[in-house]
Amino acid sequence: MKQTMSISTFNYGEISSGLFGRGNFDAYKSAAMKLMNMDVIPTGGIERRDGLRYVDTLSSRGKIVSFEYSSDKELILFFGNNVIDIYEDDVKVKSLVSPYKVDDLKNICWCQKANQLFIVHPDIEPQIIKYDALMDEWSIFPWVYATNEKFGYSCQPFNRFDDTVGISITPSAKTGEITLKSSAKLFTANYVGVRLNLDGGEVLITSIVSDVSAKATVKSNLTAVTADANWQEQTFSAFRGYPKSIAFHQNRLVIGGSKSLHNRLWLSCTGKLLNFDLGTGLDDEAIEFDIFSDKVNEIVGVFSGRHLQVFTSDAEWMVSGVPLTPSNISVSQQTKIGSVSDRYIPPKLVEGSTIFVARNKREIREFFYGDLTENYSSEDLILLSNHLLCSPIEQDYSIKKRTLYVVQNDGTLAVLIINKTNGINAWVQYQTDGKFISVAVLVDKVYAIVERDGTYFLEIFDGDVSSDCSSKYCFENEVEEIENLSRFNGKEVVVNADGFIYEMVVSDGKINLPKPSKNVVVGLSFTHLYCPLPVFINSSYLPKAVRLLELNLRVMETPLLQVDTGGGLKNITFLNFDSGNKFDESLPCFTGDLKIRGYGFIRNYTIPLFKIQGCKPYKLKILNVSMLIDVIR
Repeated sequence: MKQTMSISTFNYGEISSGLFGRGNFDAYKSAAMKLMNMDVIPTGGIERRDGLRYVDTLSSRGKIVSFEYSSDKELILFFGNNVIDIYEDDVKVKSLVSPYKVDDLKNICWCQKANQLFIVHPDIEPQIIKYDALMDEWSIFPWVYATNEKFGYSCQPFNRFDDTVGISITPSAKTGEITLKSSAKLFTANYVGVRLNLDGGEVLITSIVSDVSAKATVKSNLTAVTADANWQEQTFSAFRGYPKSIAFHQNRLVIGGSKSLHNRLWLSCTGKLLNFDLGTGLDDEAIEFDIFSDKVNEIVGVFSGRHLQVFTSDAEWMVSGVPLTPSNISVSQQTKIGSVSDRYIPPKLVEGSTIFVARNKREIREFFYGDLTENYSSEDLILLSNHLLCSPIEQDYSIKKRTLYVVQNDGTLAVLIINKTNGINAWVQYQTDGKFISVAVLVDKVYAIVERDGTYFLEIFDGDVSSDCSSKYCFENEVEEIENLSRFNGKEVVVNADGFIYEMVVSDGKINLPKPSKNVVVGLSFTHLYCPLPVFINSSYLPKAVRLLELNLRVMETPLLQVDTGGGLKNITFLNFDSGNKFDESLPCFTGDLKIRGYGFIRNYTIPLFKIQGCKPYKLKILNVSMLIDVIR
C-alpha cells in the first residue's frame, strides 16, 4: 500500500526517542529524530547553521560577558585568569587586572547600569567595571558604600551573626583610636578591617590584641562606653563572605543571598544603589528581609521582571509591591522547582517569560505570570527533547534570532529556537571540532569561547562563513598563498576559494591554494545532520516492512546535497551543462524541487528512511520534505 507523507514544518525540532510511538501526537508531525548543526526557519523548513568566525586566541579558559554602552559602542568582556580583556568590533582594546581566577568564574554574577558593570562573587569583594567615555578609559575597583553625611557611618548592611550571640563589647572611649573588650572569646585575625555598629556609632577594627581585645578607629562617634550586647558587624566581609546574586529593580540595587546569609534579600535606597541605610522605614529607604518556608531556601538568583523574581535552591518566589517600599511589600512562593545552586546560570527573559535551569539540571523551565490566576507557573521547555540536555553550565538569549543558547558540560550547545506566535519550540544541537565553553549575546551577535586541542578561541557565529574557527579574506588581486593560520598547524582545514572547496593541511601557518583566488574562507569543517522520525502507520497492526520509493525535497539557494536514501551517502549537485555550466566552474545554487529514488526496506523502526548529512562548507536550506512510501503488510 503506497502512501505519501509530507513534512512542511519542523516546529518541535529534535525530539526524544521516548516519543517514537506517539504518532498521533501533534509534535510528531513537525519534528525530527535528529537535527544537528541545523536551524529551524521561523517560516518553516530547516537550514545549516552559521559557521564560527575566528576573533582571537585567548590566554586561558574563561567566560564572556556582553557590555552595551550605546548603540554604536558594543563590547565583549572576556574574564580569564586574573585578567579581563575588552573587545570592541572584534579587536582587543584594553586589558584589566582582575581578582577572579578561572575557578571563580562559575560563581560570578553581574548586571549593568549605564557605563558600570556590577559584579559579585560569594568569596571575593564586589567589584565595578566602569567605562569613562570622556577619557575613553576603563577601570575596575571595589564597591564603595555611601556614607551618612550627618553622622559619618557607612550605609552598608549590618547584621548580628549566630556565633556572636550572647557576647557583649565594651569600648574604651567614644572617639579616636580606642580599645574594644569582649565578654567572651571573639576576636580573630578575620576581624581586621571589619566595621561594627556599637553604642549608636561605628568603629573600624584595625588590629587584634587577643581573642577578647582589639584596636579600633571610631568612624561615627559612640554615645556611651558601656557594654553593648546588641552590637552588629558589617554583613559582607572577607570573614563572612560577600553577595551571591544581584539585579536592578525599580531603581534599587537588589542583593540576593550571601555566603553566610543564604536566604536574605537586601534592596538599596531608591536611586542610591550603594546605600543600604534602613533609616526609619521611609518609602525611599532600604529594605531587608529573609525568605522563610518549610525548607532552606538558598537564594541563587534574582531577576527583575513584571515583579522581582527570586530563584532559590528549592522554589521560586515573587516579591511584589507597586512601588516596593518598606511598608508595601509582599513575598509569596509561586512554584517549587528549584534552581542550580553550585554555579550561577543567569535567568533570561524570553518572550515575556523568565527561563531558568532547574536544580536537577535536566529541565529548562519557563517561569511565567498568568493574568487570570494572578500568580506564576513553571513549565518544562525541553520535556520533549530532554535527551539533548547534559548538565548546563551557561545560557544566553538572542532577541533578534529568537534563540536560546545553552552551553553544556559535554561541550555541546543545546539550542532552542522559540517563536510563540508561530508555534515554534524547536530544540537542536550544535557541535564543533572542540568544546563550547561560554556564550554571550551582544545585541544581534552571538559570541562563543571554544576549546580546541587545549587552546581557547573567541569566535562569533557569522552567516557569511560555513566553517568553524574560520578566517575570511578578500583580496584585490588573486593570490596563491594564505598566511597567519598558525592556529591550524598540522590540522586539516576546509577552504572555500571563489566557490571551490578544497581540503588541505596547514604547515608553517600557511596553505598554498591549488588555484589563484580573490575570496577565500579557511576553517574547520562541521557536520550537519537531519534524520526524519520513524514512519508511523495508523492501523490495527504493524506492517512487516516499509520501503521508501521516492524522496521529494524543496530546497532554496542550495549548491550541494548529500543524501542517503538507503544506498549510502550520495552527492547531488545542480550543474546543468545544457545551460552552459562547465567542469571548472563552482557549484551553482539551486532553488526548486528535487526527486530522489529510495532503496531497500526498513524493518527496524528506529532507523530513519533517509538522512541528509554533510560537512562541505556550503549553504543548505530545505523548505519541505515529502516521502512516497510502500507499506508491506
